[in-house]
Amino acid sequence: MPSAVAKGQAWKLKTKKWLEGQGYVVALLERMLSVWTPHGMVHTKRDQLGSDLIAVNCEKIIFIQCKGGDTWRTARAAARAEFARYPLGPSCEQWLVGWEPRAREPIIEVVAVGPQSAQHVTIVPPRRKPKPLPLFASHVG
Repeated sequence: MPSAVAKGQAWKLKTKKWLEGQGYVVALLERMLSVWTPHGMVHTKRDQLGSDLIAVNCEKIIFIQCKGGDTWRTARAAARAEFARYPLGPSCEQWLVGWEPRAREPIIEVVAVGPQSAQHVTIVPPRRKPKPLPLFASHVG
């Protein structure tokens, strides 16, 4: 069974290949840090500007957060909040790219389109199916 890190790397690689096929030049936006702790050195990865990848072509720059698997939709709110912390220049976009299991094409959510200042409002897409009300909320009277 692959680890969570290995699965995340696989979604990033799949997104990178897909974007390169669309005509973008793609680079990773992760940095590796080594931190000394009382238990020895610990290696950790941190996203820069809240993104896993940056894709550039002659028209726009896209900051991308990659998600995948059966439960990729549950982490969207945290990714939107992280994206909102960073300003966006003109012709820049922030995307949330999700991969369903065994999918050939990703699901792309445009989170924000520049220019935007830091702490900007993100685009939240409507629900695909309505959220059911609790049983006690539907009774009137």
